[in-house]
Amino acid sequence: MKSGPQPELQPQPPPPNTTLARAWLPWVAAFAAALLLAAAWFVWHSASARPMLKYTRLTYQQGYISNARFARDGQTVVYSAQWNNDPLQIFTVRKEFPQSSKVDLPSAVLLALSPSGPMEIDVDPVYNAWFVTGTMAEAQMVGGTPRAQEKNVLAADYAPDGITLALVHEIDRKVQLEYPAGKVLYTGSGYMDYLRVSHSGKEVAFLEHPIYGDDRGWVSVVDDAGHHRQLTQEFSTVQGLAWSAKGNEIWFTASDMGADRQIYAVTLAGKVRSVLTNPLGTRILDIAPDGRVLLLNERQQSDIAGIDPATGKERRGLEWFDGSAIADITPDGKAITFLEWGGPAGPLYIDGYRKMDGSAPVALGPGGGGKFSPDGAIVATELPSRPPQVALNPVGAGESRRLSLGDITNLRVGLAWFPDGKHLLLTGAPEGQPTRTFVMDTEGGKPQALGPAGFLGVAVAGDGNRVAGRNAAEEYVVFDRQTEKVQTISGIQPQDQIQRWTDDGQALIVYSTTAWAAHVYRVEVATGKRTLLQTIELSEKTGSRMQIRLAYAERSKTYAYSTTRDLGILYVVEGLQ
Repeated sequence: MKSGPQPELQPQPPPPNTTLARAWLPWVAAFAAALLLAAAWFVWHSASARPMLKYTRLTYQQGYISNARFARDGQTVVYSAQWNNDPLQIFTVRKEFPQSSKVDLPSAVLLALSPSGPMEIDVDPVYNAWFVTGTMAEAQMVGGTPRAQEKNVLAADYAPDGITLALVHEIDRKVQLEYPAGKVLYTGSGYMDYLRVSHSGKEVAFLEHPIYGDDRGWVSVVDDAGHHRQLTQEFSTVQGLAWSAKGNEIWFTASDMGADRQIYAVTLAGKVRSVLTNPLGTRILDIAPDGRVLLLNERQQSDIAGIDPATGKERRGLEWFDGSAIADITPDGKAITFLEWGGPAGPLYIDGYRKMDGSAPVALGPGGGGKFSPDGAIVATELPSRPPQVALNPVGAGESRRLSLGDITNLRVGLAWFPDGKHLLLTGAPEGQPTRTFVMDTEGGKPQALGPAGFLGVAVAGDGNRVAGRNAAEEYVVFDRQTEKVQTISGIQPQDQIQRWTDDGQALIVYSTTAWAAHVYRVEVATGKRTLLQTIELSEKTGSRMQIRLAYAERSKTYAYSTTRDLGILYVVEGLQ
């Protein structure tokens, strides 16, 4: 027996009234059952009140659909598409029997359809990554010869009167929104597309992309007095936009991760809600007055292939997820960097690296479009952050670093290293200023302007003094940092792109690409002599709409290239709310 002081005895509470508790049990159970029944009724009633979605398929061919609109009769749909291996054409189709008919017009992209009959198209369309520019022309549904109006138009829409036009126009390397045509309401730092005039005719909604050549961005609106507002967050991809049937919301398709866009709606007050989520990528193209939606389901497929210098044979399957694009290749052709925006890539994308022997890819860090340093140890890449930055991602061991760009708010895609491995060439602009060239110390410091105003440099010679690029008149030139003189290069054509200087410093490697073919040339700077080095032609052209991206290794005479194919099916969807 334990010894010591005993605890003090406490008075015990009276036993509970179990009879009273048992009397309340049936009432509690009945109340809970009533709550369950009410909840079940609410769920059933909500589900039954929500209309079932009805999908009517309009297209059955294989290829890429760029745009579509409901015609004024409400039953005919006009769209532009590239079917099989044919160029882009304008078609019509009706819901009751989905047999598409080609409109007798030249190759073109549909821009807008007037309630009074005519339509606006882009003839001689040129793809620039995610958007198309061309000569805007008025055409008739019966075909014929279009009437040219404006050059370098990205998007257009008719006001409710069926006559007044809003358009996105690129002039002097600036993209501006005009409404009516000729009256500038807004100038962006990147580019704009998918603009639509409101039912009242007083506002224009559009997609704003802060980086020229990238489809990340947000929904904006500007009124007829020029007051601009950003309505949504920034998405990693946003394409497709239309005013709702009531005109109180703007519907758009976007995603904040990966390439599969979903439908959202936003009010003019900036309130965003989800409209439709599904496992396929979508793009909204139009909404009829009765609420029917023209919706495109898209499957995007990217491929990277190239010549393995060890075998001399083409190796395919070098892509990673569903959004891979070649960026650079080592001089010996043994390794590549690439941009990955699909799959698990976040809002800043992935800077990918892999060897041409087919070994597994490696994520170097965030970013995309990375360029190898002269020693191949570091990859410099743009970061689509706000404000923009440059990331230095090591290929081997080490930590990534981010470089501030000072007051540069608009950074264009495309970096180049100086031969010392300590400086970078970049093009961009502070807010509201024209784009120009800068040189930046990788150890820090504010980027310094290089060359005359309007000069866009893209490649640095081995001597570190000569920089090749374009002047303000879009001519290919070489700027000499020592003499500060500019030399025009005669042998480079307007559609060419400069990749790099040759090892001997006497010529430039340039390439000319379309969605279906690529040609690589050596162009002598002094004489303009042009020598064909390589030709690449795609065997499968269906759905290929973006220009082939190419990287050429001079020493090994090998290359790697990437293609992107978009295969879409057009639907009329009823019941979306």
